[in-house]
Amino acid sequence: MARERAIANQLAKLLGASKLPIYAVDDRRRIVFCNASCADWLGVTVEELIGQRCDYDSADSGDRLADLAARLCPPPEAFLGQPSMLRIQILGGTGHAVLRVAECISLSETEGDTVGVLVVLRDAEHDPAATDQHVAGAETSRHLHLRLQRLVCEQRMPYRLERLVGQSFAIQLVREQVHVAIETPTNVQITGSAGSGREHIGRTIHGGKQPELAGPLMPLACNLLDGELLQATIVAFLHRATAADPAHPATLLLLEADQLNAAAQAELLAFFRVPTFGLRTIATTRRPLVQLADEGAFLSELAYRLSTITIELPTLDQRREDLPLLCQRFLADFNARGEKQLSGFTTGALDHLCSLPWRGDVGELAEVVRETCERADGPLVTEADLSRRVKLVTSAMKHPTPATETIKLDEFLLDVEKELLGRALRSAKGNKAEAARLLGISRARVIRRAAQLGLE
Repeated sequence: MARERAIANQLAKLLGASKLPIYAVDDRRRIVFCNASCADWLGVTVEELIGQRCDYDSADSGDRLADLAARLCPPPEAFLGQPSMLRIQILGGTGHAVLRVAECISLSETEGDTVGVLVVLRDAEHDPAATDQHVAGAETSRHLHLRLQRLVCEQRMPYRLERLVGQSFAIQLVREQVHVAIETPTNVQITGSAGSGREHIGRTIHGGKQPELAGPLMPLACNLLDGELLQATIVAFLHRATAADPAHPATLLLLEADQLNAAAQAELLAFFRVPTFGLRTIATTRRPLVQLADEGAFLSELAYRLSTITIELPTLDQRREDLPLLCQRFLADFNARGEKQLSGFTTGALDHLCSLPWRGDVGELAEVVRETCERADGPLVTEADLSRRVKLVTSAMKHPTPATETIKLDEFLLDVEKELLGRALRSAKGNKAEAARLLGISRARVIRRAAQLGLE
């Protein structure tokens, strides 16, 4: 026993002296070893890292140590004894992301059960596996996992926009508009369909660069407010917000502002007309307020006051190229719950999910991915794990409902009359009196209609 302990101490000493960053994770995904080189690269002490639990997620909880541990988590295949490579991207002190390649070595008992994973990190610059070009054909789950972490890194400095995942032009424009809204403390309108993340964007704008310094926020469900309740709520909030820092103004988050009734609109406009009214507003709407004002459904002056900056969130149909990253995003959220851990999706499962119309938008996609992850048995989500409602939608897409043929009654009856009148005239050999007798109508009517229908 003493000899085994001595060997173990010697091994720990050798690994600890290595210039290569090295760490180990046990079968409960707890970091149990970390050498000084690894701690220096991460910018933490060995003591801070030991004991942290790793979850295979996108590392955006906001807790620095928890997020570092998430980036170090070996892929689920490594805990099944499969050889695995991992690419780890860490945001350095300068704000630049540093990429390393990690070789994951499964540690097994004599019975074959994995007791942990040893990870050795190498510089990514000279490793071909670290480049995006190394991934050929369809995107692998680990490639998507790394891309998701890379986006989180990029968006965390200086804003926390990591939940707004995607690289499409539509979503890039939204991110730029959010940056402007953060820098400019003026009233903002956020339009988009239900489930598109309007409230999250509103809260992100309010939080700004330093969420911990943001002023007070009052969310208001506009569909539930009448004029009197709105007035009482804003007055109470104003008393609370008097000490707010002018650089971080107190904010009203008007949820579904397009559903404000006439009395509530008038009351809110009255506040805006008070010179000392200093609250910022962020309004979420399904349709632009100015458009509603043009239709007479919203007070024009109030619509313009609430719409100094307008951010229109795209539907999933307008950013379908973002679907793989969004699916990986929601799988990472599932992993962050700390229960089952999944690497990603098989190509078939991902193609299946990306082919659906997603009329319910991002919220529906998140729910479907969560249900699918709960059904998965292995480290990868397969087509067999897809929920029943996904399969029903796919089946319906293969057998679309035939378009209903419309009948224009007047044209149809005119054609019928023309056909019958023509037959009668042919049978009567052009004798209009005989044709009238065959049709049971007057001779004058036959003459008039024949002329009108061009049958003479």
